[in-house]
Amino acid sequence: MNAATKVALYVKSKGTQDPRNPRKKGDDELVAEVTVNVTNLSAAKSYREYGVVSYGEKIIRSVGTLPYFDYCLIDGKKYVVQERQTVGIRSSIRVKED
Repeated sequence: MNAATKVALYVKSKGTQDPRNPRKKGDDELVAEVTVNVTNLSAAKSYREYGVVSYGEKIIRSVGTLPYFDYCLIDGKKYVVQERQTVGIRSSIRVKED
C-alpha cells in the first residue's frame, strides 16, 4: 500500500448555548493528521460495488486504525464519510466530496 497523502480528520462541534447568539457554532475539532492511501472511486466501480452510480468519491485506506471523524480535508477539499469498514487493524473508509 502506498500511503503518501496527508489527510486532516475533523469532528463537527455542537452549537453553543449562548442565548444572545443561539446559532453560533464553535470551530470544528481537529482529531488527527494522518498519512494514508487515497484512491479515486470511479462511477463504474461504485455501481459494481455499491449499486449506485456516484461521482466525486474516494476510498481512504490505512494500515492502523483511524480515530472517529465526521469529515476530512484532502488537498484542501472537504469530504464527508459515507461508509466505514475495519478489519483487524486495517481501515477502509468511503468518502464523498461535500
